[in-house]
Amino acid sequence: MTTEHDHLVTALATGAGRALLDGLAALDAPPGPAQQRRLRDVHGDALVLLALRVAEARARAAERFPDADRLFFVPELLEQATAHPVAARRARRIAEMYATAVVLDLGCGAGSDLTRTALAGLSVRGVERDPLAAALARVNLRAVGGDGNVIGGEFPACPLPNHEVIIADPGRRVGPRRAAGTRRLIRPEDLSPRPADLRPVLAAAAGWCVKWGPGLDLDHEALSGPGCLLEGMSVLDYDVELVSWNGVVREAAFWGGALSRPGTSRRRATVLSGPVSDVVAAEYGSAGEEPPASIAPPGPWILEPDGAVLRAGLLNDLARERNWSLLAHGIAYHSAQEPSRDALARSWRRIDSLPWSRRGLQDALTAHRAGRVVVKTRGFPLSPEEVVRQLRFEGDREIVVFLHRDGEAHTAHLTLPLHRGESS
Repeated sequence: MTTEHDHLVTALATGAGRALLDGLAALDAPPGPAQQRRLRDVHGDALVLLALRVAEARARAAERFPDADRLFFVPELLEQATAHPVAARRARRIAEMYATAVVLDLGCGAGSDLTRTALAGLSVRGVERDPLAAALARVNLRAVGGDGNVIGGEFPACPLPNHEVIIADPGRRVGPRRAAGTRRLIRPEDLSPRPADLRPVLAAAAGWCVKWGPGLDLDHEALSGPGCLLEGMSVLDYDVELVSWNGVVREAAFWGGALSRPGTSRRRATVLSGPVSDVVAAEYGSAGEEPPASIAPPGPWILEPDGAVLRAGLLNDLARERNWSLLAHGIAYHSAQEPSRDALARSWRRIDSLPWSRRGLQDALTAHRAGRVVVKTRGFPLSPEEVVRQLRFEGDREIVVFLHRDGEAHTAHLTLPLHRGESS
């Protein structure tokens, strides 16, 4: 059924609406009140208001989508959209297993996953409860030449179209779609659709992927009880993937059915890095059952594992596999004899270590000609900003300082950054 939102979004995507949107994109700054009044006189209030919101979102979307100039978002829906590198990688994983499958995107929003899945050559169906988001998803699907459609409705009241594979994105916010009026949900049972309603749909699908907030519980025992997402499953029936992009953990995802990767790699960290059009991936999978690495005096390199590795519970496995040692109990910083060979951890060349004191650190920074200093802390009583305010820098070197708890005391490590593309 065509809605008023469909008429409005279609008007913006064609003819005079498209010219209006292109004109807004060409401006150096958003139009002022007088110019907006002139535009409303020509195009009407509703179309101009939507055009302003889409133009604002499109300017931001360029960092997240290589084809942002043909996509339609509004700011609050862009904020919740899965970025292209994450969504495209998911779509490729599905396409590698099911080249001709019909993929259902349950809770498709404005169509970020929907369009990336269509671009992977798969036929798609979307279900979305928000009428504006559904209208934007339809236009976006047409914009990429995708095979599929979008149904407006809310599951479980809304019947689902036929499909073999399902991507589900349970709503993790309540309140109006406008970002300022929402709050995040932190209990899985409060998500929409509820895990209890979603579970039978997953069981009926050939393969499935459930997007999960990276801050939500990932523990099997917590999620396999009655009415929970993984009810009736063993740890061998699914795998968990944590995905980061450029140092920010973007999402967790449960993969099941034929899309799961059986074996010992029940948990996986996928670390994406680089600009949206040139992303490089590093992956690591394991069971997540190893004890912590041993503590040893710091080596030539200080390593900070990516957040996806930490959140996936794979730090101990990775550290032991690569012979990293801990700097202190309960602190995620490690040291090694060589830098990390991939983006699973960032590396800094250690040039000095000393017990923490403001004067001692200041003297060390002066001796090493520090001019620009970045402070990183774990288990330390002061914030990085508070530490920096206590110091002065008059040299010409960029130095990164690691401050961490070390038993009852604290330790400082002075390091030099290893820039991308630089060898050890």
